[in-house]
Amino acid sequence: MDAPAIYLEKMDEALKRLLASEEFVEQSIRTENVIDLESGALQLRKAMEAIAFASIAPNKQQYEAVRKNAEKPIHFGNDWKADSIFLILEKLNPDFYPNPVSGPTQTSPGHWHYGQVTDGFLTKKNFEVLYKRLGKFLHADNPWGTDKGWTQLQEDISPAITKLRLLLKKHRTIIRAEKFNGVWIVDAPNDGTPARMIQAIAEGEFIVPKV
Repeated sequence: MDAPAIYLEKMDEALKRLLASEEFVEQSIRTENVIDLESGALQLRKAMEAIAFASIAPNKQQYEAVRKNAEKPIHFGNDWKADSIFLILEKLNPDFYPNPVSGPTQTSPGHWHYGQVTDGFLTKKNFEVLYKRLGKFLHADNPWGTDKGWTQLQEDISPAITKLRLLLKKHRTIIRAEKFNGVWIVDAPNDGTPARMIQAIAEGEFIVPKV
């Protein structure tokens, strides 16, 4: 399976897991069952990991080399922690993280513009904070520990899912690889339609304006 196909497959998986997470959380409100809420947290975290795996796909060659040549070499197929994956990817390609876009609008015959969305989505920093926060809810409660914040988690998951869906709905990811230098524009709607993409190849080096 090539990189674009893997990317789209993981986008579809992420959206399915977000839906499952939302359903578990809604059920937990009705049942007041903490296990339903834990299941919602698990599916949200797995959705975030699917996004991280998607981000590896266009950067696979460089990512694999970093893991292979590390002080303690490991095959990248054993990686799963989204925050650790992001740490490596950021060193390889600072613009790897998806960024939501609007449009397209035609600027001239054959030329189209996608505007950058500047708010309302889950930023990379907030993604990493949320991912780490969810980790403690994947384990049984230590009877000698403090409250993990179950009530707050129940309130926060749905808004987080909304921000993740906006992140993915229509986004661009920048690719700087040996065989491809450019951008992928990805449509990943939340209506069951399979994700799809447009690939735009740059003719040389380019700069990505910061939002």
